[in-house]
Amino acid sequence: MDFQSITSSLSVDQAKNGSLIAIAVCVVLLLLILKFISSVVTKIIFTIILTLVGGAAYSQRASLADCAQEISQEVQENAGGTSVTCTFFGQDINLDTAKITK
Repeated sequence: MDFQSITSSLSVDQAKNGSLIAIAVCVVLLLLILKFISSVVTKIIFTIILTLVGGAAYSQRASLADCAQEISQEVQENAGGTSVTCTFFGQDINLDTAKITK
């Protein structure tokens, strides 16, 4: 199964919820690491890694919200067969707005 088929089968709400879950998991893991790991260097490394993962998930959530708004505007303005391109973790996803019903 390739990445394009996975991302095209996700709805915007599912992807937003998935990013929220990823952020929550990062926060919980960070708290557990800070509580149970005694090495300061390991704490710093894991803090940086989990912050980057959480930031990427939040960034993609914001990108999806912008894309959904762009699609909504395109569908309302034009009933023709235009296409909107969204990105999800750097992968372009082309959506045909003619197939989306109001």
